[in-house]
Amino acid sequence: DAICASSLCVEGACAESKQSIGESCILDNDCSNNKCGFDAFSSDASGVCCEGGYYSMFTFSTDGWPTTDIRKFCQDRPIGTLCGVTDAICASSACVEGACAEAKRSIGESCTFDNSCSTNKCGYNSYSTDAS
Repeated sequence: DAICASSLCVEGACAESKQSIGESCILDNDCSNNKCGFDAFSSDASGVCCEGGYYSMFTFSTDGWPTTDIRKFCQDRPIGTLCGVTDAICASSACVEGACAEAKRSIGESCTFDNSCSTNKCGYNSYSTDAS
């Protein structure tokens, strides 16, 4: 910021103003509210100035991220936003099968992840190799 005539550096270049909510960013400093995060839990997601807060968490290269590192994700994301298995990203606080949902799955509903269930336990409904 100090080397720019405007005293503002946004995405590595001098700028007249900082980015607004929803606009692209790389660092917190790029945003007028100092909150830059990924808009979804995906290595293809863009960095945007978050409307609310953000949630910091480790992401792993084995899950498709370029490096294993701590990354920030915008919170209060709408239904359908990719969330991995992290409820904190969703406005509904319900990350179900990798996307923000209205609510967690009830007992008896199909699931892949413990986090998708209201009981936080996903398992087979009977002992069989083809049970769901």
